[in-house]
Amino acid sequence: MHGRAWLPQRLMARGPFLAWLILPGLLLLPVSALAILGRFDGLYGQDPFAYYNYAVGPLRENLLHLRPPPPFFWPPGYPLFVTFASFVVGATPLAGQLVSLLMGALTPVLTALMARELLPCLSVMETAQSGEGGEERLSSHIPLLAGLLVALTPQLWQSSLVVMSDATGLAAATLGAWALARYGRGGKPGWLVLAGAALAWAAITRWIYGLVAALCATYALALLAAHARLRQGRLAVRHGLGAALAAGMILFPVLIPALIGLQNASGSAPFAVDLEVYRWSPANALHREFITADGLLRYRLPNGLYYALAPLHTFFFTPLLAPFILPGLYVVARRRALAPWLLGVGWAAIVYGFHAGAPWQNFRFTLAYLPPLAVLAAAGLAEVHRRLSARPWLERGLAAVVVIGLGWMVIGGVRLAWGFISRKNGDLEIVRRVESETPSGGRLLTFGLTLTFQHYSHLETLELFHLSGTDLTNLVMEHRPTFLLIDTVNVETQWAGRPPSENYDWLRAGPGLVTVDRLGSYTLFKVDDLLP
Repeated sequence: MHGRAWLPQRLMARGPFLAWLILPGLLLLPVSALAILGRFDGLYGQDPFAYYNYAVGPLRENLLHLRPPPPFFWPPGYPLFVTFASFVVGATPLAGQLVSLLMGALTPVLTALMARELLPCLSVMETAQSGEGGEERLSSHIPLLAGLLVALTPQLWQSSLVVMSDATGLAAATLGAWALARYGRGGKPGWLVLAGAALAWAAITRWIYGLVAALCATYALALLAAHARLRQGRLAVRHGLGAALAAGMILFPVLIPALIGLQNASGSAPFAVDLEVYRWSPANALHREFITADGLLRYRLPNGLYYALAPLHTFFFTPLLAPFILPGLYVVARRRALAPWLLGVGWAAIVYGFHAGAPWQNFRFTLAYLPPLAVLAAAGLAEVHRRLSARPWLERGLAAVVVIGLGWMVIGGVRLAWGFISRKNGDLEIVRRVESETPSGGRLLTFGLTLTFQHYSHLETLELFHLSGTDLTNLVMEHRPTFLLIDTVNVETQWAGRPPSENYDWLRAGPGLVTVDRLGSYTLFKVDDLLP
């Protein structure tokens, strides 16, 4: 490198420990500050309440009595951590938020470590051109750049704020991939055991990582086969059995009940509700309208294009830094090593393929391919920098692009996280308004904010989705002050022909609805015939 050393090299020159401390701090400090300033407890919508209630309720009770985890909608990897945290900080939402925050902060460090293990395979600097010093400089750039990209990704900031499983699953998968890459570079068998355990935990946190684990298992088998070819068959068997045992002890208590439930048509499979409702098809990549368990979903872009363009989003790498993924792919293509293909390109490709073929678009799903894309983008940046190093003015221009891109990511992180907190505070304002406009002893029927009202208000709150015609008739017969709070546009479009829409039509045509207030997209009605 010619001219001044730019930021990544300066940091790495001060020693790896400083870099490893900076990476988690880049996420921990701003995200914690935003949560404190916004008084955000990590709960919103529906899924976080379900995770929280399960973790501090039946799961905690079972663990205290040394019983296995009770059935739940989703795999229990994240709730188990929340329960363990609740034994330290108490059965409060803080337990779930701390788990997400710490796992989110670990992810950039683990990504940097993974990049460092993949580095010999990703290097494109020829000794004859750059010498050993150039090789060392590239080695110092890629891990920290990859870690920086992950630490400043806005979507990871948001996912680290909430009581959800995304950050935990991502951290476990990245730990597994790093440990496997370390084993592949001559590490001791304990690294393979750690990889098996971490990838199994990632799978029982979010099932999507089962696909990543399958890719990693392919690489592990290739490594063990190489041992066998070197007449180390017994050694390979011992290593493989150790990793399989570690993974099996984590997977089987969750996977076996789920598989049994999936075979039983009379009830829901424990831990596997996603496997029941997902209908994957490669044709979905070309579509932007789907009928799902969540009703009719219409999107602006086809699924395949949506997930392909996600890294360009201001809540991901931004349009400035995402294009460096392409030269990163070129870097991998120049080498025949299996590790970067499976643990880098393969990881990103299999996650992309799954979500492109599934009938949902959710930006937080893009987190599942964040670490490998960060490694590729960092490798691409280093490659472009190498090619521009003979032209100082271009080198300075590249440095400016990197600094502006990272700053853009920080701004996106603040915007996304603070906007998210503001929406939650808006929901709490709706709770306060509804409580002030309903009489003592009143009852609320709602859809979308049910769990928010159940957690933060004193109103008896019923979920409109779960009420049948008989249930509504019985409510009418009680002659008790009852109110309805719904987003009418959403109910009449996305949920047309489903219980929320049908029940709204029944109440409007039967007892009758009188508008009380409009609260953003929500309307508060009183059910006329139920007034005293």
